[in-house]
Amino acid sequence: ELTAQRFCEWNLTPAERDVALFALKGLSVSEIAALRGTSEGTVKAQTTSVYRKAGVTGRTQLLSTFIEDLMDDALMPRPKSKLQLCHAA
Repeated sequence: ELTAQRFCEWNLTPAERDVALFALKGLSVSEIAALRGTSEGTVKAQTTSVYRKAGVTGRTQLLSTFIEDLMDDALMPRPKSKLQLCHAA
């Protein structure tokens, strides 16, 4: 739910969502390109777009964003209605 919420907030395209998820899972650019049937250049452009939309400079900061969110949610979970509002938009 957390990744879906962030991806929605960042207005990622479906392709950017796929690439971001694979990047978070630790796959390399070449592995992502092979899985998606696209060129490495396309994947690099999509990851750059993801980082820009997320307000981070790279994969490490992207992952860090989710780790921080998970730690915050462990202390104070977000209301479900916020997630539903994002999907309804």
